[in-house]
Amino acid sequence: MKQKGIGKMSGHSNWPEWIYVAVVIALMCYVGAEAWNVERLIEHVPEDAKLITVTGQQWLWTFEHEDGTKEIGELHLEKGEAYRFEIHSKDVIHSFNIHEYTVLMDAVPGRVNHVWFSPNVAGEFDIQCREYCGLIHYNMRGTLFVEDKGA
Repeated sequence: MKQKGIGKMSGHSNWPEWIYVAVVIALMCYVGAEAWNVERLIEHVPEDAKLITVTGQQWLWTFEHEDGTKEIGELHLEKGEAYRFEIHSKDVIHSFNIHEYTVLMDAVPGRVNHVWFSPNVAGEFDIQCREYCGLIHYNMRGTLFVEDKGA
C-alpha cells in the first residue's frame, strides 16, 4: 500500500519556511558582524594612549602616570586624550569603576588587567570599588578630575 505525500510534495509549498530561514540567517549574520565591530573598537587601544598604572589596595586607589607622577585617591586627566589603564591589586580583588565613563575592570592580585577610555567631558567624577573588598570597602573611593587641555 502506497502512502500519500511521502517522498514528494503533496501540493504544499515550502517557500514560506525557506524565506523565514533566510531572514533568520541574515539577521544572525548582521548581529554577529555588529558585535565583532563593537568588540574590535573596544579592544583597539589608540597608539598614542597615555599609560596610567592603577593599584587597588585596602582601602584606596593609587595612580602612577608615565612620567612617574603619583596620585592617591585623585586622578587628573586631560579632556580628549586617550588613556590606557594597567590595573593591579596588592591584596584582594577590587573592581575599578568610573561610572560616568562606563569604565569597569577587576583588580586581581597577581594579574594585570587592561582597560582604556578617552574622557570627553570636563568635570569631577567618582571613582569607586565595585567589589566588596573588606570592612572599609564603602570608603574605597577616589575622584577623577578631567580638565580642559592647557588648563
